[in-house]
Amino acid sequence: MNTGRGTTMKALYALPLLFAATLAFAQEASPLRVTQVAEMEKTVTAADGSKQTSLVPATLVPPGGEVVYTVKFENVGKQAATDVVVTNPVPEHTRYVANSAGGPGTEVTYSVDGGKTFGAPGSLKVAAEGGTRPATADDYTHLRFRLVNALPPGQVAYARFRAVVK
Repeated sequence: MNTGRGTTMKALYALPLLFAATLAFAQEASPLRVTQVAEMEKTVTAADGSKQTSLVPATLVPPGGEVVYTVKFENVGKQAATDVVVTNPVPEHTRYVANSAGGPGTEVTYSVDGGKTFGAPGSLKVAAEGGTRPATADDYTHLRFRLVNALPPGQVAYARFRAVVK
């Protein structure tokens, strides 16, 4: 981020790190509305010493800070949405947090090649000196959420993942 003084600001990464979700499904006219929010966990200690954690909008996140992305799938059509697949890039300047993606009735696959191919974590390989090595969460470039069941009209489904600001 250019600060206008000829320097690069690395101390804070401005958010929201919202990005467009790529929709891919078998229906021609999409009855699906997909939105995404970027939030951070905030813990508040009450007078009695108890702690409560909630999600608040992510505005400025320091390097090493964790962002929680929530993807909302809403069927605004008159028929069930079937074969619903949403592909999200891992946001720029972040790295995906291992095992953090999921949602009720959702299958998650990952890409290490810019979203060209997807697979389960154990099946992904990346180039390494002398050949290939198993991919790690740091290698993921995209996540793909697939709803296992049809989404009835007027219903909503959610998926979530976490990323750490580099």
